Amino acid sequence: MNGKPIHKILPVADDLDLAILHYLTWRDDGEEHFLKKYNETLDQIEYNPAAFPVKFDDVQGAILERSYYIVYYVQEPKRSVVLAVLDGRRNPCSINRIVRARKTFRR
Repeated sequence: MNGKPIHKILPVADDLDLAILHYLTWRDDGEEHFLKKYNETLDQIEYNPAAFPVKFDDVQGAILERSYYIVYYVQEPKRSVVLAVLDGRRNPCSINRIVRARKTFRR
């Protein structure tokens, strides 16, 4: 295993806000519930970024446990960069466009 630190680009904060709003529509503890799943997934990516499948080009996707949400990220030599956290039920072409556009945000 080759653990790497996680870096999140700025648009991911908006993704998280939307996902939390979605969870709040059906759970009183929606924010805490979603963030727990999200942080667990980030821990898994940090521990072993190679464990998750490639979705688009070099972009990998880690599904939040018992959720439709997917963390899309790319591996760099010294870190993994989270590009998006999106509902996996969206049109795959739409997800691909979002993720490709965000690859330019890596810094």
